[in-house]
Amino acid sequence: MSLNIVVAGLPKAVQGASNPTEGIWLTEKQREKIRSVADDVWLEHIPVSHLNAGQPPQRPPHAIMVETSGTVEAIESELGILTQKGYDQLVNPDLKLIQSMSAGAEHLVSIIPEGVVLANASGVAAKAIAETVIGAILADAKMFRERWENQTARAWTELPARELDGSVMTVLGTGNIGSQTARIATALGIHTIGINRRGNAVDGFDEVKSTGELFEALAVSDFLVIAAPLTPETRGLIDARAIAAMKPGGWIANVARGAIHDADALVAALEGGHLRGALIDCHAVEPLPAEDPLWTAPGARVLPHDSHASQLLGDRQVDLFVDNLERLCADRPFRNVVDLDRGY
Repeated sequence: MSLNIVVAGLPKAVQGASNPTEGIWLTEKQREKIRSVADDVWLEHIPVSHLNAGQPPQRPPHAIMVETSGTVEAIESELGILTQKGYDQLVNPDLKLIQSMSAGAEHLVSIIPEGVVLANASGVAAKAIAETVIGAILADAKMFRERWENQTARAWTELPARELDGSVMTVLGTGNIGSQTARIATALGIHTIGINRRGNAVDGFDEVKSTGELFEALAVSDFLVIAAPLTPETRGLIDARAIAAMKPGGWIANVARGAIHDADALVAALEGGHLRGALIDCHAVEPLPAEDPLWTAPGARVLPHDSHASQLLGDRQVDLFVDNLERLCADRPFRNVVDLDRGY
């Protein structure tokens, strides 16, 4: 089978890119893995500046793997990003598969040509993100920041660290990230409650409730992990009322999309003492402005949307793409297909 393939754009937090500004990151081993999916493969790993300037690929691609801003102009300035203008250079009548390097797809669903499958990168970074969430929870419970500060001051001070066994975690979103987080949490003795639209059971959770039962779950929760896609239903879902519904001294992590939580309400809850802490990896405006009060809110831990950073990220992106290319060649259903109506 003859297959024309284009790779363009830098996956967020990928490591070891040879030219991150141009989105060139594939290793020779990764290139060979992509080329091996068929007898006749034409692979172009194109600098984003070429496509963004309106220069089309040498051959119309049948499949593309892209990190693109899509319809969100605010992220067009990100390092190694393919803009919508660049993306448009790849759309052609022979295109069958668009493999996004991002798990979130809300910025792409409106620009997918009819008859073309959009697949997202859900699962590629799940382990790395879950480790980041659990690492932050452990750091808080074991008071690591205070311990390191005491070491710097050469202060021999015992601290009232806490054990996690018997605590409760609600996870909004029971997909790959949520499930991975729940599995690690369970190993630490944390009771996990998953939240999804219908309350459908998912492996890895002690129990699962519907979105309509969210407040009931929050009332007994020490931790809330936001790991859901951004949709009209989840936008603003964790508002002041939801935060107030949590047990006093609660802790929140958002590793999904900033628009899911009310940033002002979160800061108010931290400053007022209702929340003990928060790990916020994603923000409604990125980069987070220097004057944003979250930077200095008590117990807040701010990440620059890189909780998924991992030395394995590039290989996992390629493995998923290769699997879908093999499915394309064999005319089998793709993995991680995005429902364009739901947005995930």
